[in-house]
Amino acid sequence: MSLFDSHFLAFAGVAALLVLSPGATMVVVADAAIEEGRRAALWTVAGIGTANGTMALAAAFGLAAVVHRVPVVLTVMSVVGAAYLAWLGVRALWRAAHESRVDFDVRPAAGLRPRPTRVPPLARFGRGLLTNYANPSVVLFYAVVVPQFIPPGTSFLPRYLLLGGTHVAMSVVWQGAVGISVGLFAERMARPGVRRVMDLAMGVALLAFAVKIALS
Repeated sequence: MSLFDSHFLAFAGVAALLVLSPGATMVVVADAAIEEGRRAALWTVAGIGTANGTMALAAAFGLAAVVHRVPVVLTVMSVVGAAYLAWLGVRALWRAAHESRVDFDVRPAAGLRPRPTRVPPLARFGRGLLTNYANPSVVLFYAVVVPQFIPPGTSFLPRYLLLGGTHVAMSVVWQGAVGISVGLFAERMARPGVRRVMDLAMGVALLAFAVKIALS
């Protein structure tokens, strides 16, 4: 049986819809792009992609059983994830209420360029990791949803790795495109008023996702 059969195509369609739909990870990537530009956003995307990949591998080797036997794990993740997103939301609102923390160089020959980032790249990477590790919906996707697209009688591990890898790749490509696009926009719209509106929107969105995760 071919790995790229109707089950794979069905999964690819579902995965694409999930990846394209607005979520906490997309907002975190956009927030990084608004705060410090494209490079910060891409480091965040790298963290998110790494978290997706490791959770897919964990699910392939028994994460579903752990979630089933110890449901409190999801509760803890919900609390941590909600608190973390709320903290990021408050930071964005603080930026909106004060002068932007990111300065931009205006150079006639080169346009607007962000100055060196104030948050280390590895910290951005870590934010991407934590955003996904503390999101119970991502865990449930890999532990519960993905196995539903593996037909009986097929080799579980190769099929699961293909499906999980497909979702990870889709996520990295889409979130990377969002980060670059938002970063370019932020770098060219560096006027304080515009940036405050963007920070305000990110803060409200992050707090909304924090509430959603806390109530899920």
